[in-house]
Amino acid sequence: MARRRALAAAALAVAAAPVLVPAAAVAQDPADLPPPASDPPAVSSGVDLLQKRSYWARSAPARPFVSAVLELGVIYFRPSLALGVGRPHWSWIGIEGYSSVSPSGGAQYVGLRAALPSLEIRGGARYAFSTTQYFLEPRASYTRRDTELMLGPRSRYIAGELEVSGSIPLLGGSLFGVATGYAVLGTPEGYYLYEEALHAVMKPPYLYRARLGYMAEMDRFGELRLGAAAEVLGNPGRESVVVRIGPLLAISLTHHLDAVGTMMVVAATPDRLGLLGADLGQLGLRYRWATGDRWPEFP
Repeated sequence: MARRRALAAAALAVAAAPVLVPAAAVAQDPADLPPPASDPPAVSSGVDLLQKRSYWARSAPARPFVSAVLELGVIYFRPSLALGVGRPHWSWIGIEGYSSVSPSGGAQYVGLRAALPSLEIRGGARYAFSTTQYFLEPRASYTRRDTELMLGPRSRYIAGELEVSGSIPLLGGSLFGVATGYAVLGTPEGYYLYEEALHAVMKPPYLYRARLGYMAEMDRFGELRLGAAAEVLGNPGRESVVVRIGPLLAISLTHHLDAVGTMMVVAATPDRLGLLGADLGQLGLRYRWATGDRWPEFP
C-alpha cells in the first residue's frame, strides 16, 4: 500500500509540473513563457530505454507484430506505430513512425529501429512544419523576440536523424546515454532556423546532441526512478554549443502504462531564448500495446 501511495504521489508531481513551471517563469519575467505545451517531444529522452519492462520479454515469444505507444501529454496526443519482428517494446527490429499535430504545427516521422534490452539504434526522416515559426535571418546571437520575427519564409523542413542510446546498471540505478546526429534539408539559402525538436537556433544543415544521465531506483521493484541528466547541443554552422541540465522522473504504473517527466533547462548558450531554449516537453503518460500479448490489460 505504501508503495502504491508513493507512486501516486509521484504521478501527481508529474501532472503538477506543467502548472508550476509557467508560474515560476511568470514570477521571473512575464514575457518568458514556456513554448506551447501542445508541442509533443520529438526526440528520445533516454528515460524511454530505462522504462522497458521485462514483462514484454515474457508475455509472448519472438514473432512478427504490430505495436503502438500511445502518449498523452499536456494538451497533446501522439500515437506511434511499429511493424517488426521480435519481442515488442523489448528486443526487436522493424519500421516505426508517428504523426503529431498541434495548434503551433506538427511533425511526421518514419524510420528503422533495432532494439536490445539495453541498447537501441534508429534512423529515419522527420518532416516538421510550423504555423507560428519562420526561418530566421542570420545573427550572432538571438533573443526570444528575434525568433518571433516574421521576416523569412514560414518554417518547414526535413531532418534526417541517426541515434544510438544505451544504459548500464550502476550503484542501485542506471547510467544512460543518447547520441543523435541531424542533417536538416529543405531550408532556404541564407537563413537559420529554430529547430522544433531540440529547441535551439541552428544554421543548417548539421546539428548534434549528446545526453548523459543517471536514474536511481527508489524502490526494490524499480517502479519509481528519480535522476538527472546533462546534454550538449552542437551546431557546426554557427560554431555554437548549448548545455542543458535538469531532473528526471519515471514511474511504472502497470506493465503497459508509465509516466515520465523531464525538465532540461539551459546552463550555457550563445543565445537568450529563455524557456524557449529549454526542453520542458516530456510530461505525460504512455500506454504500450502489441499484437500477440498474452495478458493484455488496460491500463
